[in-house]
Amino acid sequence: MLTCIVQGRKTVNENDRMCRRQFLTGALVMTGAGRGRRQIRVSSVQPRGMSHLAPFEGQTDRTLARQRMEQNVELACRLLTQAGRAGCDIVCYPEDVQGIAHYMYYLDDLALFTGLIERVPGPTTERIREVARRHSMHVVFGIFERDGERLYNTAVLMGRKGEVLGKYHKVQILSVERWSLRGGEGFPVFQADFGTVGMLICYDIMFPEPARALVLNGAEILFNPTMGISGAGQCEDNGLLRVRMRALDNFVPLVVSKCGSETMIVGSDGNILAQAGRSREEVVSATVDLDGTPVDHSQWEVLTGTWDVKARFLQERLPEFYGELTARRPPVLDRYESKRLRHTPEQIREAYEEIRRRWSGKR
Repeated sequence: MLTCIVQGRKTVNENDRMCRRQFLTGALVMTGAGRGRRQIRVSSVQPRGMSHLAPFEGQTDRTLARQRMEQNVELACRLLTQAGRAGCDIVCYPEDVQGIAHYMYYLDDLALFTGLIERVPGPTTERIREVARRHSMHVVFGIFERDGERLYNTAVLMGRKGEVLGKYHKVQILSVERWSLRGGEGFPVFQADFGTVGMLICYDIMFPEPARALVLNGAEILFNPTMGISGAGQCEDNGLLRVRMRALDNFVPLVVSKCGSETMIVGSDGNILAQAGRSREEVVSATVDLDGTPVDHSQWEVLTGTWDVKARFLQERLPEFYGELTARRPPVLDRYESKRLRHTPEQIREAYEEIRRRWSGKR
């Protein structure tokens, strides 16, 4: 690890020439590995796909739903075991480990979806608990959860003994989810034995605020079990750019797990540490330094009093001027009066019928 000591106008370092160059140019480096640093082995799972029924593609035998759900859970246990054998400290699995999300679209038979939703802990989490315990690793995964009368899209953090360390309820739920699910109401963080964990689910990452809220709450690493990170009508690699910017904006490692593509581990400097190939079943792994932070040994170290860029940026926030970020109706929404989103059950049902008509016309 490069350490500079600034004394007046003189820079003293074991590699004085390099440090002087950083001082004059403002070059940034990442702190390297050193004694006592918290380095963990992180894995992210990319299943090639999950087995489910596609409601708009003529797959009408709904009696197969539970069988296919069990196949998906078996796949998850197999791939999580693969990560465990690789010796990871924590592994992330995609959103909806059971593969039942598509059944939300059967609006004429909501019980098909809601009847498969379990409590946490429950049968599916018990299966995953055994894998976590057997390999002494933490596991993050997404599951639809029943909590009393409420249904949530949930991310679960398990400890090395298979205990549930925390649950996060997806805040940024989609319109179709509003039909049957309740949104979360905050961004809690949870303690693992190596540090503080924050979780996002799918659509959450499309907005910059959830990741920032988690970091402000103390998260040292973020996990995003997801079904998608890319948006339509944007640059080809917008998903990759989005993930890297969420990590870079907050100086925090970010782990994404998704079926089929875009599974990756990104460091706190925005660099990709590991990435799965497209359309491949794969478990990717990387060593993540939770104490790694961009280091600035330029004149800004003298001017601000710290070489730690993350510490500097977080302290230089001016939240008293960010009121628009929490305004329920900022002025920009006046431009979209004619483009109001569908939210009510009646509107969602109309949309469902329209999609079904379109798919029927294609068959």
